[in-house]
Formats: sequence, C-alpha cells, structure tokens
Amino acid sequence: MAYYKITQNRKGGLVGRIHISTKDTDTGKNKIIAKRFYNEDNLTPPKFEKYIEKLSIQLEEEAISAYKKKFEPCRNRVLTFEQLSEEFVENLRKNLSISYYSKAKKSIKLFADYLEKIHMDKEPISEIKVRDVQMFLNSFQTYDLEPKGLVILKRDFPETVNLRKMAKDGVLARCTSYNLRHNKKRITTDKAISICKYCNIDFMQYFEKIDTIRQYSVETIKGHRRVLRTVFNEGVRYEWILKNPVAQTRIGSGTGNTSLKPIHEKEVFSFGEAHDFLKTLDKIDYDYFNKKIIFKFMLLTGVRIGEVCGLKWEDIDLEKKIVHVRRNRLYSPEFGVYEKTPKTRTSIRDIPLTDALVEDLKKYYEWFKMADDEFDTKQNEYYFAVNMYREPVGNASVGKWLSSFEKRNGFKHVSCHGLRHTYCSLLLSQNVPIQTVSKYMGHSDSTITLKIYSHFIPDTQEKVLNALNNLG
Repeated sequence: MAYYKITQNRKGGLVGRIHISTKDTDTGKNKIIAKRFYNEDNLTPPKFEKYIEKLSIQLEEEAISAYKKKFEPCRNRVLTFEQLSEEFVENLRKNLSISYYSKAKKSIKLFADYLEKIHMDKEPISEIKVRDVQMFLNSFQTYDLEPKGLVILKRDFPETVNLRKMAKDGVLARCTSYNLRHNKKRITTDKAISICKYCNIDFMQYFEKIDTIRQYSVETIKGHRRVLRTVFNEGVRYEWILKNPVAQTRIGSGTGNTSLKPIHEKEVFSFGEAHDFLKTLDKIDYDYFNKKIIFKFMLLTGVRIGEVCGLKWEDIDLEKKIVHVRRNRLYSPEFGVYEKTPKTRTSIRDIPLTDALVEDLKKYYEWFKMADDEFDTKQNEYYFAVNMYREPVGNASVGKWLSSFEKRNGFKHVSCHGLRHTYCSLLLSQNVPIQTVSKYMGHSDSTITLKIYSHFIPDTQEKVLNALNNLG
C-alpha cells in the first residue's frame, strides 16, 4: 500500500513525500519505506500531483516485486560516507542552497579526509561510531598556523620594487601586495623567498616568521557538526543506519547554537553616531551618489547586503514609499554571481521608506537617467546597487566602499551587516513594537529578534519593577 502527500518547503517549492507499506525481505515484518521528490522541472501543482501519484503506484509495484524476489531495488544502496554525502550535496545543488552547499562541501571534505586517515573511508557508514566523529571534532580544538611556514611583512618594500611589474610577471598579485603592506596579510615562506629573489632584497630584513597556535572558534566547529548531523540524518531516514553517530557528540560545555548571540554595542552605531554618519554621507560628491545611497538605504531599511545587491528599480515604489524585498544577489567562487530567493520565506517582505530617503531616491533616479534616456522603461533591467557605470556590484565591493568611507571620515568600523543591526537597535530603542521590528527585519520569529537585540530595548528592568510595584 502506498500513499503520498504534497507539501511546500520553506522556499515555497513543491515536495512530494511517498510512504510505501511493505514487508522486510529478511524478517517478513511490516515496514515503511519513505521517499521524497522535489519539483525540479517546475511543474504546476496539478501536474506535479499527477507525477507523484504515478510514482507512488510505480514504487508500490516495485516494493511488492522486491518482496517476492527477495531484494529491494527501490532502495538506494548507499554504503559509504562518500556515497551518502555525494547524494546529499547534489540535492543541495538542485535546490539552489548554494551558500550552504559550499559550506557543506568543505565540512564533508574534511571529514572524508579524516576517515581516510583512520582507514575507514571504505567502510559502511554503519561502522562509523560516535567516538570517530567526536575525535574528528576534537581535532579542531587547536591548529597550527604554520604547517609550511607563514610570514608577514615587517617593513615596506624599498622604492626600487616595482609592484606593477611584479604583478605583471606573476610573482605576486597586486591585491596581495596591498594586503601585505596594509592588512598584515600572511603568505608562505616559499612565496616570500621568491619575492626576495625577484626583487633582490634580504628576506630577514623585510619578512618576519610567524609561529603561533590558534583555536578554531566554537561556532566554526559546531558548523561542521551541523553539516555532518544533517548528512547522517539522511542515512537514518532511509534506514541505512539506525542511529545518528553525530547526535551524541559534544563540543565545549554544551551543544546549544551560539550563532544567535547578542549584538555588542561596538558592532552598531549609536543614535548619535548614526546621525553623524548620515550627515557625512550627504557631503559625498554627486558623482559618487551611488555609494551614498547604498549606505543610507542599508541603514534606513535594515536589508541584508545580498538583498540590496539583488534589488532592481522595479522593486522600489516611490509613490507608496515602500521597497519590495524579493531576491538575493550573491557570489560563490564555485558558481560565480547568482540570484536566489531571500534567506527565509519571511524575508520576502515590504519595508517602508522614510521621507528623506525617498527624496534621495528620486535624485538617484535622475542620476540613472543621466546615463540612459530610456531608464523609465528599463526599471526591470537596472539593479539598484551599481558602480559609476551603472553596472551591478557585488557584496565585497560594497563592503570595501563602506570600510574606506568609515576610515576616511573617522567612524568606527561597522560592517554592512552592522548597518542592519543598527537599524534594528534604533527601532527598538525608540520603542517600536518587537513584532513590527521582526517583520521589517524578515525574521521568521520575533523570539529571534528578542534573543539578539533585547538589550537595546530601553528601561526593561524599570518597567518590570513598576508593574510589580503597582500590584501593591
């Protein structure tokens, strides 16, 4: 007997779940086989339901045939961690979970290398025990920053060193040379020696070796653990293993998620700092109006950096003073620039625009028209966040613009995401209801907003005491 159910995932995609009641080929006892299918061909709901109905009948027939022939062809024969993880990451790719896909691949690669090291890479996943996973996680407690030897630049290169020529000859990239000199970037000893030979300078005079041991953060280790737990959960769901060996592992003093940590005040602008920040933005030359408006927009709407890069002019309603957040525009080294729906379903939202911001947006609109007389009819083509040539920019470029602006004007460093945090903290400090703030932030639950930003709500303790004192 087979039955199915059509649901939606958090991205709004259709998912068909098929359950088949059959008998175990070895014991003869009743068992349930569960299968999940995604709407990869973007079928309409009625067509997708017909497709799932047809599959359920087919799988039921296969299950009956399997019992008769004493084997189960409808069950995937995933035996090793490598096979299980390959299927897992392929599902991520199909569902466009690209950022998580990249993180998952890294964690899976690290664990696969570890299994190979302990000679368990060819073993069935049922042989991977809790201790194996725990020892893998424990290996991240410390790591050496100098496996092959790392160095930093301790003084500027002499004037005789031609950085442009060095980059042209492939000795060192221009961006790397900049980071060496300004950001104390580390490079390998071998690379530093090749630079010294090329420039005919003394290694000991210009470079300093680094010999330090550092720890991975607890959240980084927990990130690897979350990926592995999800991978092994697939094994449990398909009955390849009975228990998830990752579930019983421990990191530090507990297993709670520390990613929802409260935002520190130094990560956001205060009310006065935000006021000064906006006033200084107004002094930016009109030629660089694109940078000014992007910073203002992030601070006064609380959108994520990927969301502002994904905005198009058709998403901005100047008459109703609302912006419609509908997409993310992101970058992955493996996939390049790509677009996807926002982080969660509640991240698809409408945010009100202040009167002052609307006036700036009207000027920004005219800034676009200066380059294209037909801009009025092309609002579905033009992105909001662009460079001076009206070409879309990425997250990294906006982040560099912001850091440069803050440094040049004497502001403390607040990241692009810090402007989002500032927006939320300012609303809460002005007693805007938490449900409203959570809605504009795109949080799936107001408890998330409270957990991260509750210390920005004014006079909380005083209000509690006054309420209790009134009882007497």
